[in-house]
Amino acid sequence: MTKIVLIIVGLFALALLSCSPASAATSCPIVTKAEIAGLFDQWDKSLQTGKPSEVAKNYADDAILVPTVSNQVRHTHPEIEDYFEGFLGLKPDGRIEEQNIQIYCDVAVDSGTYTFAVVKDGKPSEVKARYTFVYHKVGDRWLIVDHHSSEMPERVT
Repeated sequence: MTKIVLIIVGLFALALLSCSPASAATSCPIVTKAEIAGLFDQWDKSLQTGKPSEVAKNYADDAILVPTVSNQVRHTHPEIEDYFEGFLGLKPDGRIEEQNIQIYCDVAVDSGTYTFAVVKDGKPSEVKARYTFVYHKVGDRWLIVDHHSSEMPERVT
């Protein structure tokens, strides 16, 4: 009888351990903040292609884009491509000013501020904005599932 109780207690303890946060963490993808930061560089490089379809490849199929220079929220790849069709005409080149990265298993959040060098009416200009990228690990890729960007409300001098 004592052996049966010990076996049951042991199985119960094993079941509890397999449901613990430590166990859950082992099934999470291993990723560093530097790797997540590199996703912005990858996205910015896709802007440099001038092809909206290349930019859209960074976004999950069900991604949401709340863009910087449009009032329309984008819900599909064709809508996201449509936004970038116009935005890419400005020849944007982004750089991060402040970056904050948080990782939650297979979801990562990158938020802060960035500046885009653009060409408006043939003249160089800058657009300063706040951003949030939410990435989700899909298969072997980190894809954007939510991207919000809004121009800075106050002029910075």
